[in-house]
Amino acid sequence: MSRLAARQSPLGTIAQTLPRLGRVLGNLRPTWHLDSLDALDDAFVARHAIRAILWDVDGTLTTFHGPEVAPPARRFLALCRHPGLRHAILSNAGEARYRELGTIFPEIPVLKGYRVAGEVAMRELRHGRDSWPAERVAEVVAGGGVPLRKPDGELVRAAANLLEVDLLGVVMVGDQYLTDIAGANLAGARSIKLAAIAPETLPPGIRAGQVVERLLYRLLHGRPIVEGEATPRVETR
Repeated sequence: MSRLAARQSPLGTIAQTLPRLGRVLGNLRPTWHLDSLDALDDAFVARHAIRAILWDVDGTLTTFHGPEVAPPARRFLALCRHPGLRHAILSNAGEARYRELGTIFPEIPVLKGYRVAGEVAMRELRHGRDSWPAERVAEVVAGGGVPLRKPDGELVRAAANLLEVDLLGVVMVGDQYLTDIAGANLAGARSIKLAAIAPETLPPGIRAGQVVERLLYRLLHGRPIVEGEATPRVETR
């Protein structure tokens, strides 16, 4: 496994999460649990002054490594046409999937963050163009650059900056408490938790992880209350 692949694997997520596990566990509670993406309608967007949405992909918009938006997530296509609403893909995908996402979502920036010399640098794939040529990626990795992975709050903050939207107007939508929801909360953004699309397509390790995170959530917060609107909750520990 190459240095880049190792840092972008699920083990890379675990390695980045363990040093701040306590903070992550303290930020598992989403602003809203929605029963489906259909609940994120125009009225919801207006009522909560949502200006930008950061999207997880696998399990949220597609089946695992699926090549297109899955039928349960078709509402996403309408949201992309919503005037004044900005979007970006923020996935923990590895390099091959990252490039594939650029073909599935050509009109939306697909973002990856890297920690380079103590600073966060953002890479953007849009309209088939990668803002970093292959030589730049190789240079960053050779120089010790580390891909940032959810639940790193800095990744969400950097994405909001790139979209030029204040964090209070940003919502992260995803299917995992430990990555999507915790990352948004740690950044000071809002978050929406959805049930995973076609969980049977997820690898066994991810399915097992989702069982664990659901148990952790129940221990910490009780049974999730799925509703169209809930009292907003943002934790910035």
